[in-house]
Amino acid sequence: MTTALPLSPVPGLPATLRAEFAIWRRSAVTYLPLGGLAFGLVNTALYVSTGSAQAGTGKTWHDVLGYQNLWAMFVGPMLTALLVATATRVDDTARGGSTWYRPVNPLYRHVSRFGVLALRSLLLNVLGGATPLLIVGLMNSAQRVPADRAVEAVVVPWLSQLGMLALLLWVARQTPWSVVLGVGFAWTMLAVVNAESASWAALPFTWLDRGALPLIGTHANGVALEAHSALAEASPWPPTILGALLAVPFLLLPRLHLPRTTAQTAKHRTTPARTAAAAPSVAAAPDIRPGTPRVLPAVAGMLRGTSLTWMCPAAVGLIALWLSWHDPNVSIQLFTLLILPIGTLVLGLVAWSAVGQGWRAVAARSTGAARPALALTGITIGIAVVMSLVIALVYLVAGIPAGHAWPLAVTGAAVGGMLTAFSLWLAIRTSQAVAVVVGIIGILIGVLVGGTTMQQTLWPVIPYSWANYLDLHRMSVTVPVSVAAIALLTFGITHAARKAAGNS
Repeated sequence: MTTALPLSPVPGLPATLRAEFAIWRRSAVTYLPLGGLAFGLVNTALYVSTGSAQAGTGKTWHDVLGYQNLWAMFVGPMLTALLVATATRVDDTARGGSTWYRPVNPLYRHVSRFGVLALRSLLLNVLGGATPLLIVGLMNSAQRVPADRAVEAVVVPWLSQLGMLALLLWVARQTPWSVVLGVGFAWTMLAVVNAESASWAALPFTWLDRGALPLIGTHANGVALEAHSALAEASPWPPTILGALLAVPFLLLPRLHLPRTTAQTAKHRTTPARTAAAAPSVAAAPDIRPGTPRVLPAVAGMLRGTSLTWMCPAAVGLIALWLSWHDPNVSIQLFTLLILPIGTLVLGLVAWSAVGQGWRAVAARSTGAARPALALTGITIGIAVVMSLVIALVYLVAGIPAGHAWPLAVTGAAVGGMLTAFSLWLAIRTSQAVAVVVGIIGILIGVLVGGTTMQQTLWPVIPYSWANYLDLHRMSVTVPVSVAAIALLTFGITHAARKAAGNS
């Protein structure tokens, strides 16, 4: 006679919450809020470099709060979206760490994940928003933000982001991490564009930014609010509370059970096993000796099925379409400060994402890890160089002088190759989440410096803006340094690839 084992009790919400915190204790999700600290320090350095923090400039603590516009409107929400996307990617890669099959209430699991990420988002906003206020306040007492306003400057953006956080968590239950990041970007852009709309109460995405505007004293585009405008005198709390309450319906929404229709899944399920009669005779097979491994074609084949096959032509088409409506001579910065840095970041991430999962198996071949790593580096840098040359040709056809086209091509190729190598090295050496954080911050600082008068003094130390400097004086520095950096980063990539093979 056998005795049935007693069924283990289904864990409640407190136990699920403790387990969720334990799961992410040492993951990339835990360290991602340090990206807020990095941006806060860079933002502070930029503010100090303009001389605004010095005594006697006439600047007050209101100006310090206004300098938080970039964080509140874009960087903070995007890093929160990256937080959810990173957790999604880690979870999908590890197949939930076997937790998907545990007897846990789905609502408890979802609320616990939200609680963990909401706490990380709070830390993100504390490090990103409070760091400049603290440092500038210590440097100049006239610009010391009152404690209550400083707390509001951190709490209001965080509470406003909770609705978007819950939305992205719900999206992550049905889609991959890249879609989550795309939805976060779209939600952030819609919030920036419509934050000052008269119908903001009926547009949920505006709640992300609307509460921060009267608090920091700027319009969504960073321009200071007029002294007696209605927005300047509005309370930040109604849209902030709405943004926080938006999390409730998304936490309660069930997961959509989308059908799996991929060809790979169908093939896996329907392909019959090969019979012994259909199998080729081993004795009849000729004596085939393996030749020299063709590493370069093999790596190129791994990249052939990725999103690069459509993103590269799409980038060229986007620029060509833009130039058909705008003056090409005043639109060069569209490429040098936005499309080139963003493209190199995506290029490095997609390339490593395509080969990283099976890198241990690749390195176990007779070629080792060095040759495939060199091939991957050469192909990705080659794509960046070719794209830069093609886009420079598009600008030439659109009407810019040849004297402007060749510096654009040379600088774009050199700087694009360097930024691609850097993002690839960073993704291999650390993680894709770190590479995204560094890339986003670098691109924003590049736009801020390269598109303003700050470039006169800060251009040598901001490589993300180097493609924008097409005069021979600065090209004589940026192009050789970029080429030297490519060589150095290539060595770093091969070294990091060896370590990645051992750790994967």
